[in-house]
Amino acid sequence: MNWYQLMKVLHFLGLIALFGFFVLASRAGARLRASTTTSDARTWLGLLEVARPMLPSGVIMLTVSGAVMTGISWRAAYPFVVVGLVASLSIWAAWAVVGARFLRDVREALGDGEALVSPSVARLINEPRSWGAIGALNGAAMGVLVIMTLKPQWIGSIAIVVALSALLGGAFVRTVSRQRAVR
Repeated sequence: MNWYQLMKVLHFLGLIALFGFFVLASRAGARLRASTTTSDARTWLGLLEVARPMLPSGVIMLTVSGAVMTGISWRAAYPFVVVGLVASLSIWAAWAVVGARFLRDVREALGDGEALVSPSVARLINEPRSWGAIGALNGAAMGVLVIMTLKPQWIGSIAIVVALSALLGGAFVRTVSRQRAVR
């Protein structure tokens, strides 16, 4: 059995889970922010909550398979390996601290009743920094994908992950801020 190829399949499954989460978070997040009733908001929040395990499970699959592939074929602290590992674990930690907490806070604020979304709940749902953090995590994951493909040296690896994280985080903040100003 070719363990490297088997681990590559697991690596791709982790990639699919991680980016699947980010696609759902982006699309369902836009609908959540546009919701005017608590019922609609709970529906879109429910989709985000169902997708929530995709991020940590994707990171676990990527980390385990990446470590095994490194042990089999790379056998050194190559920049793309180290930066990819650190970025992946940072994505997981940041999600646990910011993203998952944000979803819990929104769920709690929505409550169980049927009503229009109150201004205070709308402010929470439309908080640009929380969505910016999710965008930054998405950008970091994209950066890891780029460095895994291009395999640049240390400065390039770090710069790509940081730049894409900042770019997507900033784009999410700007988008949500504009949407918030329109409302």
